[in-house]
Amino acid sequence: MRSNLIAASIAALVPFAGHAQDMVVYSGAEVELLFDPDGAGSGTEASLSSYVEAERAGFYAGLLAKYVDDTASNEVNLYAGYRRDLDSGLSYGLVYTRYIYPNDSASNYGELGLSLGQTLGEKAALSLDAYYDHDNQLDSAYVGAEFYATDKITLSANYGTYEVDAAPSEQEWDVGASYAFTDEAAVDLRYYDGTEYTDSYFGLSVTYDTTIFGG
Repeated sequence: MRSNLIAASIAALVPFAGHAQDMVVYSGAEVELLFDPDGAGSGTEASLSSYVEAERAGFYAGLLAKYVDDTASNEVNLYAGYRRDLDSGLSYGLVYTRYIYPNDSASNYGELGLSLGQTLGEKAALSLDAYYDHDNQLDSAYVGAEFYATDKITLSANYGTYEVDAAPSEQEWDVGASYAFTDEAAVDLRYYDGTEYTDSYFGLSVTYDTTIFGG
């Protein structure tokens, strides 16, 4: 039933092909390295992810695939939602994502997400994201802040709390900086920590995002 809903959401974008001038198709990729994410000496975890997404009039749907060193964590995400940016600097969105783990199907789940954002002039922005995992009846929420130090350098921090099955809620946070080589490519260095983490660790990622159609 859930897969049928996802398929229907993505299929809803098909009529957009008849209005090609209104449809935008995005694509991108990310290479990420996490250094000792499971504690000192645990080694470096590498991952590669790529996505393609179609959007029209604020409605969008996409597919993301992620390959991880630990093959049990490989995942495919199907998602569909709606987002909008207002002239006031307020943005909001609603999205449903189905997380699929090809090598660990017992971990599959679906999640509903709500996002809010607000720019503060041209130098900063705040965000709030809330999620509900309906398969496991668990929720989470995150707040974030960004400061645009220059046209190319962004400083950011995030704090969140998430529910754990049959256990008290946990917290996690990160702080980091990103540098934009171009409008499409950027590198990010980030420090991660949390109450459930074995130890804090650093992550380095390189991202590339582009518009391949429309826009």
